[in-house]
Amino acid sequence: MLSKRKTTTGKWLVYLGLWIFAAGFAFSEFIGIEGMPDMLESASIPLVVIGLMMVILSNFFNKKGSDFNS
Repeated sequence: MLSKRKTTTGKWLVYLGLWIFAAGFAFSEFIGIEGMPDMLESASIPLVVIGLMMVILSNFFNKKGSDFNS
């Protein structure tokens, strides 16, 4: 996933997307943490969606074929 094919921007998008997705999943109802504030529960779905979109968007930041050797 994080090979030499990705540009620096693509790598940053993957890292941040995974962290945002993990935060959204942790605050969701699937985990079942008691006493979670309602604001965090309502923000979980947008965080999951934004994290997935960032990971998918990172696929468009690839180096050209001639840049693999360097």
